[in-house]
Amino acid sequence: FIERTADVAKAVSDILASTCFDNGTICASEQSVVVDEPIVEAVREQFRAQGGHFLSSAEAETVGKILLTP
Repeated sequence: FIERTADVAKAVSDILASTCFDNGTICASEQSVVVDEPIVEAVREQFRAQGGHFLSSAEAETVGKILLTP
């Protein structure tokens, strides 16, 4: 949870470092981020600035077909 008074750049940096160091393979790594409404756009901008990517619907569907099999 990133709260409205957080240092957004640091919070995003910490989340990316925690998730990326082991490719997000263990349960303890962040798998989702909840953001206080007033800072949603600032958080999205920071994720992009720090190398993050938000999947389009088409990209999410493609990834889902690879990860979720019968």
